[in-house]
This record gives sequence, structure tokens and C-alpha cells, in this order.
Amino acid sequence: MVIYASWQTDPVLIGGLFTALVVYLLAVGPLRARLAPGAPFPKRQAAWFSAGIAAMYLVDGSPLHDLAERYSLTMHMLQHTLLSYVVAPMLLAGLPRWVARPLLLAPGVRPVSRALLHPVVTFVVFSLAFSIWHLPPIYNPALTNSFIHHTQHLVFLTFSMMLWWPLMSLVPERPRLAPGAQLVYLFSLPIAQLPVFAAVTFSDYVLYPAYEHAPRLLPLTALQDQALSGAFMNVAGQIAFGIPFVIIFFHWFRLERERRADANA
Repeated sequence: MVIYASWQTDPVLIGGLFTALVVYLLAVGPLRARLAPGAPFPKRQAAWFSAGIAAMYLVDGSPLHDLAERYSLTMHMLQHTLLSYVVAPMLLAGLPRWVARPLLLAPGVRPVSRALLHPVVTFVVFSLAFSIWHLPPIYNPALTNSFIHHTQHLVFLTFSMMLWWPLMSLVPERPRLAPGAQLVYLFSLPIAQLPVFAAVTFSDYVLYPAYEHAPRLLPLTALQDQALSGAFMNVAGQIAFGIPFVIIFFHWFRLERERRADANA
């Protein structure tokens, strides 16, 4: 059995990522004096954003792309997990406040960003997109056309960045949720994904025909690989949302304890 897996040289993919990086470096470099006079070059944030772009290429441009598109739904779920839970927060972590504010608060954009970045909207949009994404009529075309596949990933990355905004925002006009609300938000996200997890994991037939007759990358049937992919999706989501849940909980607990100690002093 021959497995075809290679690095992607799609000019749209490479050109898009290169353009995004150049625009970012221009904003935090030569244009910094206009956007934030006197601000130092944001080394840490530039490193996060650059690493996010590199990670995006590894997700969409490495041999993982072929393995996901041609052979294994589990590898495809790995792609989606990395895109949603690794790449998206890395890119957000790389945005200085003085870059994000003009983008979100420009006169024509302000009402749109207010609506789209409301926590209820980000929760619903991501959860719906996550579920709709896995409907066979939408999922299957991406398995036979790399351009559609990359485009879907770009759209999903946008929804994923919206998802993380209420937890990571540095823009006071579009603030983070309060700690308690963040915990509710993170706790509810895996619950919202349960229907699609159950549909993929417990289906008694192969949902995506492209995988049914593909060479087996793993020592599993196509149906077993599909069940594994659903389980992986569920566990990955619980880990991705569970880790920040624990961190936020203990940070909130420490702050409340310090506040009460100061009040009783």
C-alpha cells in the first residue's frame, strides 16, 4: 500500500499566510509609531502571532493535510482540533491591544464587532458551525477539493478566534467575560458539541464515502476510524476547554481570597 502525503505548495494557502504575516509585521513595525506612539516592539506577541502562522501552515500545509483529506477521519479531526484549540488562541495572543482596537472600533466596524463578539453570539456561532461543518453534504466536498478544504478551514479559524475572544480580549470596549461567566462559557461548550460527537461516534454507517474505500492508514475499518474520530473530538474539546477552566477557577479563587483578606485587614 502506498500512502501519498506531501507538503502543500498551494499558492493561495502560502500566499495568504505570507500576506497575513507581512501585514501584521508592518502594523507592529513601521506603522507602530502611528498606531501606538512610543510603544515598544511587542516581541512576545510577535512571536505568538508568527508561531500561529507557522502552526497554521503545519495544519494545512504539512503531510497531515493529505492524511486527513484522503485516508483518515481521525487525522481530519486532529486538523480541526489544532486549528480551533491551538492556532486560533495563538493568533489572538499575538494581537496587541493597539492593533486590535482600530480594527474593531472603526466607525463602520464598531456595531458589527459589538454584535459578533458578544459572548452569546460567539458561543452559538462556533457551536453551530462546528455541528454544520460535519454534515456530509458540507463535509464531503472538502475531501475532494483542496481549495474548498482550505477555504473551510479559513472560515472555521475565524469562528474559532471569535470563540476565544470573550476569554482573551485585551480591548476594554470588547472586554473579557467576568471569571464566573468564563467558567459557565467553558463548561457549556463541550455540552453543545455532544450532538455532533454522538452522531459521528455512534453512527452505524460511514458518513463520508471518501474514507470508506480509501487505503487504511490505521489498522481500523472506516467505521472504526470514524468512531475513533468522534471520541477524539470529544476528548480534545474537554481538554481544550477544561485546562483554561481550571486555570481561571483557581485564579478567581485566589483573587477572591486576597480581596476578602484585604477587606478584613
